[in-house]
Amino acid sequence: MATSSSPGSARVAEAQATGFAGAPRPRPKLGLLGKLTIILLGVGVGPLLAFGLFMLAQQKASLSAEADRSMQVTAETISAQVDDWFDKNVRALRAAASLPGMISMKREEQVSVLRTVQRTYPWMYLVHTVGLNAFNVARSDDMPFADHSDRQYFKDLAAGGKDLAWSVVIGKTTGKPALIIAVPIRDSGNLVGVLIAATSIEETSKIVANWKSGETGFAFLVDEGSYVLAHPRKDLVQTRKRLDAHPMVAAYRADNKPHLLKFVDDGQDTLGYVRGNPAGWAVVVQQSQKELFAPLQSTLTITVVLLIGASLLVAAACVAASRALVRPIVEMTAAAGQMSLGELEVPVIGRGDDEISMLARSLELLRKSMRAAMERL
Repeated sequence: MATSSSPGSARVAEAQATGFAGAPRPRPKLGLLGKLTIILLGVGVGPLLAFGLFMLAQQKASLSAEADRSMQVTAETISAQVDDWFDKNVRALRAAASLPGMISMKREEQVSVLRTVQRTYPWMYLVHTVGLNAFNVARSDDMPFADHSDRQYFKDLAAGGKDLAWSVVIGKTTGKPALIIAVPIRDSGNLVGVLIAATSIEETSKIVANWKSGETGFAFLVDEGSYVLAHPRKDLVQTRKRLDAHPMVAAYRADNKPHLLKFVDDGQDTLGYVRGNPAGWAVVVQQSQKELFAPLQSTLTITVVLLIGASLLVAAACVAASRALVRPIVEMTAAAGQMSLGELEVPVIGRGDDEISMLARSLELLRKSMRAAMERL
């Protein structure tokens, strides 16, 4: 039984017989789909990543500046409170030293003034006067008189000519730091005695020692000799530990200027700020950088997750868009290949009004023309 074949089928058979149809066609290393995908990813994901990195850098700079400001403000606030307390005591003693009863250097008159001062300022647990012979003239308590010739604060005023002297000691009764403040008693400009107050700095120390930020943030206070006046660790206060080797204290002692430093404390990267006062005392505030920048780490994690999610969505959209654009071209390429082999039965369909659809309709016209020509032949 004879069978007939179309001219197109004959051409396909001929191409297959000659090996044309089965010959591997060269494939480009990077096709239009790959190139288009890369371009769309670069346009879509690139700016997104750049914006995310920029925002992270801005957030880090902002948090770092905020941490620096917080350290500085805290140290300045604590230092101002300590200065105010110190100045209040000095002003009170100078005012008392100028009273006629004190200038008289008479015990009966001075005792009345001393007890009034002690009642007015209860943290002054002892107020007393010392004559130029270094012995007590009057006291606010009933304890025996003592010789003060070996006390440095007395020497500074009696022999050194200073207008103010102080010393920090551990109280024998309280076991806590006490500030000894001494001011001169003058009569017509001439030194006639010394007014001395022993003040408890426990309440002031609490301002420093009780300050806390997170788990690692704390403050401490050292005197002009770098000995601890206030610290969260009570053992350092009671033993009057000297912290001259502490990086913050050493930095302040080097030039007596405020410093913001990064250093390692107890194995942790730490940020600290130190500030001094006219008395030579230094307030130190410090906190671990890990805790300080914990909000940055949280922001970083959230930002990275959002960037990855957004990048994946953009990448998926880019791939889908690339395939949607390239697929019609691939289909038309296949249709053109079939047409070149004489297969003119399958129509080339163009959908839409874009340039690719116009190309598809042109190929369809070409297919129809070739089919008509083949039929005439």
